[in-house]
Amino acid sequence: MNAPATDAVTNLATIEKTLDLSHPIERVWSAISNPAELVKWFPNTSATLDARPGGVGHWVWDFDDNHFEAEIHVVEVEPPCRLVWTWDHREDSDKPITTVEWQLTERADGGTTLVVRESGFQDPAHRTDNVQGWDSETDELVAYLDS
Repeated sequence: MNAPATDAVTNLATIEKTLDLSHPIERVWSAISNPAELVKWFPNTSATLDARPGGVGHWVWDFDDNHFEAEIHVVEVEPPCRLVWTWDHREDSDKPITTVEWQLTERADGGTTLVVRESGFQDPAHRTDNVQGWDSETDELVAYLDS
């Protein structure tokens, strides 16, 4: 069974969530790096992603009569353990570009510990919005992996 995500607040600029997943590292890696899988749990309308350093992606969400888009720029890839990207939030140009880091660690029991961090916030309201967003997205990732 998957454990609920835990939160760690390191400072205003960082969000960190840790998930202990019962799924193998390769399965979790595919869910976070393959656009055909990402669109099933993260951006709910469309997703493209070239998961290699220098690659780009474009994600679209439509929910509650709102439309959101983000442009992804891949910074670092170490399959199946680490993926880092920056993203901008096209719907609100006042929000700074932030960095998302995914760190996967294979456990002895065959499961995976996943740590996701987002950093670079300059505004407490933006950070608060994304804390709520990561709560939702990590719940959706767990549900997707468990389905």
